[in-house]
Amino acid sequence: MRPGLLRLVLALGIPPVLLGPAGAEAASLPETEEKAPGWSVSIYAGAVTRTRFGEILSTKTDFRGSYVAALAAGRTIFSHGSFARWEVEAQVARHWGKQHHWETNAALLLRWTRFPWDEYLSTSVALGVGPSYAWKTPALERKRHERTSRGLVFMPFEITAGPPGGHEWETFLRVHHRSGAYDVISRGGGSNFIVAGFRRYY
Repeated sequence: MRPGLLRLVLALGIPPVLLGPAGAEAASLPETEEKAPGWSVSIYAGAVTRTRFGEILSTKTDFRGSYVAALAAGRTIFSHGSFARWEVEAQVARHWGKQHHWETNAALLLRWTRFPWDEYLSTSVALGVGPSYAWKTPALERKRHERTSRGLVFMPFEITAGPPGGHEWETFLRVHHRSGAYDVISRGGGSNFIVAGFRRYY
């Protein structure tokens, strides 16, 4: 039985053995495709930096005395084999230090999951985009930019690491980025936080 036909049969809930000898033989074959993780819960915290997003990716940073902590829930919605997948994430974050407010964010993320060293250390890289809403105008954004807005674009970028051969947990480094999207959403505004966190898959 062709793999595509077998997947269709299984999706429809039809026992392969009902399709005769070919179906029975296919049903006895071991599962070869790696199952993508489903739901996830993440927690992370970190500090604000005045460094621009592109400069952070080149390892430059300039930390300031303000912080964020976030709790997030995520879900895989589509997988491209074992090398990439699409995810959605929703989160609530709390700021303290030089600014005090709550923030809610959501994002659609594309995650690349295939690297040569995955046999020893499971690694992924993800980039996302979605809406961000601060429950009051962020003090640091107002101080640094002529204009900002409560509603901006949320663009997380992260690198993860975890044990090989599993999807139970991982640690990650992330840039928690709010932006006016080149004045499309807001004429100015935005901030960058460098954070570290832990994610558990279910």
